[in-house]
Amino acid sequence: MAKKPPSVLIVDDEPLARSRLKALCERTGLFGETELANGGRQAVEKIKRQQPDIILLDVDMPDLSGLRVAEFCQGLVRMPEVIFTTAHSTYAVQAFRLEATDYLLKPVKESLLREAVERAIANRSRSYVDPQPHSTQRLWVQDGTGVLQLIVSDIEWVEAERDYMRLHLHGRSYLVHQSMRSLESQLPGSLFVRIHRSIIVRRDCIAEVRRKGRKRYVITRDGGQLPIGPRYTDRINATAQTGRLGGSETVTE
Repeated sequence: MAKKPPSVLIVDDEPLARSRLKALCERTGLFGETELANGGRQAVEKIKRQQPDIILLDVDMPDLSGLRVAEFCQGLVRMPEVIFTTAHSTYAVQAFRLEATDYLLKPVKESLLREAVERAIANRSRSYVDPQPHSTQRLWVQDGTGVLQLIVSDIEWVEAERDYMRLHLHGRSYLVHQSMRSLESQLPGSLFVRIHRSIIVRRDCIAEVRRKGRKRYVITRDGGQLPIGPRYTDRINATAQTGRLGGSETVTE
């Protein structure tokens, strides 16, 4: 059976820009359902209700910036691919820190839009496939003496350190040079859960989830404490309700 084409949400406060992007999307022939939002706040509401696969997102909007919308998306269980479409080049670094698929300058060229969308579709395909059984899936890492392989299921948690990811295993750690989103796509979702924009944890390493005031954090089985980002609370709640966390329910201090 053929795969369903991805849905897209076009977000821009300028009507002409929305119309032009919609026409470009139709010409590519890559999309299924197409929705429009006239600003950041309306975009957030439509993202919550409709869960689009791909978002074409303006940055400079008066009610809620595209960067804030992208931050909201990072906390979703099913994060859409975000392609920024803007007249300003100055936000590119921030956009890629928010794990944007691409950053296109207006007026958007159809050829560049097509490339960005094809990349987004490929990203989503990879995120839904576990290429190997968990027991044998491996990552290559660099250590002081050369390159070695790590068994993915041995990784306990991951934290971002600038342009690197630090992989924590029992009693040791390794740095890999890749983005959090790229690494997350390689870690099987049945084993790992992202709890913060900078932290991923293996589910069975979580002993419990605690809440103190408005802050939430997980306690690992070795007694460590890791913060839960406010945008990831729903993700933790959803996985806890399905019994996919390794430990207990939330404890309030």
